[in-house]
Amino acid sequence: MIIKKLINSILGLLNLRLIKANHIKNISCDLGYISAKETVKNAQNRGLSVCDYVEKMWNQKGETQRVIDNMEKFGVFQNANPTVCEIGAGTGRYMEKVIEKCNPEKYESYETAQDWSEWLEKEYDIISLESDGFSLKSTDENSIDLIHSHGVFVYLPFFDSLRYFQEIDRVTSTNSHIVFDCITEECLDKKSLNKWLKSDYNFPRILPEKYVFDFFPSNKYKLIGNFFTPYGQGKSKYFVFK
Repeated sequence: MIIKKLINSILGLLNLRLIKANHIKNISCDLGYISAKETVKNAQNRGLSVCDYVEKMWNQKGETQRVIDNMEKFGVFQNANPTVCEIGAGTGRYMEKVIEKCNPEKYESYETAQDWSEWLEKEYDIISLESDGFSLKSTDENSIDLIHSHGVFVYLPFFDSLRYFQEIDRVTSTNSHIVFDCITEECLDKKSLNKWLKSDYNFPRILPEKYVFDFFPSNKYKLIGNFFTPYGQGKSKYFVFK
C-alpha cells in the first residue's frame, strides 16, 4: 500500500495513477474505446464489415440499421448530397450507412480516438477534424445540413453536452436535421435502473429531457420524432429535430 501511494504520488505529477484490474471495465466503457487496428483486423479475419463485427461483439445485431431506418422514416435523408457532420464517429458503423443513404457532398467527423479518426479518413471519403470533446471548432457557421451523434451524449458530462448543443446551433442552418441519443429519466425505469445498479458500469450520464426541450424547441428547432434503442443495461432515447 505504501509503495502504491509512493508510485501514485510520482505518477500524479503526470496526471496518471495506478488502478486495480477490475476497474478497467468502467474506464474502458467510460471512454467507449476499442482499438482500431485490432478491431479492423478481427473483422477482416471473420469476413465481416466493421459494423457487423462490432454489432456481433456487443450483441447488437441489426441495431445500427434500425436506427438508420428510423432516421429515414423521419425524413432525415430527404435531401440529396447534404453536408454532414458526425460527433463521435467511433468505428464508423453509422457513417458507413449514412453515406450510402444520402451520398454527402461533404462529411465532417469529430472523433477523439486518433487511431479511429485516421482509419475513418482512409476508409471513407470524409474529413476527420481534431476533436476536443465539447466543440465543433473547425466547422463553419450555418454550413451543416445533417448533424448526428450516436452513443455520445449518454456518457458526456452534462455541461459538455450543453456546449455541444450550442455548437450544433451555430453550425446548422435552415432545414437542417439534428439526430442524437441520450439517457433521459424515461430510460431509467425501475427494471433498467436495477440492471444498471447491479452491473459494474458507472459511466452513464443522465441528460434530463427538460434541458433538451429547453434548448432545441425553444429556439428554432421542431421535434420531428423520437424513438428508443437498446443501450448498455437499458436503453437510450433518440431525438430528431429540424
